[in-house]
Amino acid sequence: MTNRATAPARLAPLACILALTAATGCARWGSAVLEDNHVAFNASVAEAMDRQMLLNIVRMSQRRPTQWMTVSLINVQSTVGAGTTGGVTIPADGLVAGATAGSLNFSYTPNITFLPQQGERLARELMSPIPVSTVERLVSAGWPTELVALVALEKLGNVQGFDVTSNRGIVIEGGDFGRMLQLIDLLGNRHMLSLSQVPEAVTWNPDPLAAADVTIDRVMSASQRGGFFFKRDDGLFDYRTIERVPVMTLYDGIEGLPEGIELARMLNIPAKPGSYRLVASEDLWPGDTLSMRTRSFVATLQLLSMGVDASPDTPPPTPDVDTEDELYARMAQVEAFDDLSPYVPAVFRVRCSERTPSDPLVSAHDGRYWYWIDRNDYTSKILFAMVRDMYDLQVTGDNQAGPVLTLPVGTGR
Repeated sequence: MTNRATAPARLAPLACILALTAATGCARWGSAVLEDNHVAFNASVAEAMDRQMLLNIVRMSQRRPTQWMTVSLINVQSTVGAGTTGGVTIPADGLVAGATAGSLNFSYTPNITFLPQQGERLARELMSPIPVSTVERLVSAGWPTELVALVALEKLGNVQGFDVTSNRGIVIEGGDFGRMLQLIDLLGNRHMLSLSQVPEAVTWNPDPLAAADVTIDRVMSASQRGGFFFKRDDGLFDYRTIERVPVMTLYDGIEGLPEGIELARMLNIPAKPGSYRLVASEDLWPGDTLSMRTRSFVATLQLLSMGVDASPDTPPPTPDVDTEDELYARMAQVEAFDDLSPYVPAVFRVRCSERTPSDPLVSAHDGRYWYWIDRNDYTSKILFAMVRDMYDLQVTGDNQAGPVLTLPVGTGR
């Protein structure tokens, strides 16, 4: 006869094993979600932002308003229920459903929340001139100096670039800008020229400060902000901070190169080694400075929008420029007030088709046609990637929090 009093005791180890199996399954589930799926979510967000950029370039080519969105939240909703047997398989795309190794069935779905960007702040970020610091950061990130200058600069030193207008195309005063890009490219490849950020002591007070004004409260407050009061030989004080400023540097040996002498003459700077602080002003500044006038990010997109095919039967561009060097050489030969817009599709082309492209770098559908960038189009690829980085530097404010990713990781219970 069965002893009913001892049955629960005999079942207890089995219950513990099942509970431990379930907990282990949850732990493995959570680990797999974190390991395999954050890559899938990262790729999904990147592709969404690429399509947004491409669509806005297309809209600008059609004289339609742009629309910008930002990712605010990435959340994964999960469902867990009772199961029987089975194992878990989590593919690379991250959209999985299955059973844990024991007794739990689960499924989860990623939800990405986008918020529309609008208002004065967005307009200011898109339509104000690109900061000089953004130009330097793009170069420091590895983008070629001359290519950044091509899309971002209207003027460097005494060299006038080109204006971008939706109705008059791209108007340039002559071949000096193209020649300057050639020289920057050549000297950069020879390690004779670079753009970078360097620490520099900046004195903020126009007139010396009296000792009575340098109180302990002001000293402590300045220290918290990274500033200091420096005592002068005459007993007065200067308030200084260490700032990182963008500079263009010429290196030893440049004074002996004909190309270095030519570039220095064009920029109206001495043909000798030294660093020139880049400033967004054409007024005279103390010290060695070089003025840099930039266009807005919207104007940069307007420039790229001239490379969008108008319809699926748009013929290939003529001429077809395969490299940046070829483009700079052609720009160096243009006459005053030539229109450069026919050159844009030769270096940046967004193709148009009625059918879904087979293997594009990025594609988007605007309701009528597919628009896409060919994966093998080198110059289009590099320009699109660089402008994507420029957008992130230009629009994302320092105080703006990034999107929050919430994933289910299971429990230890």
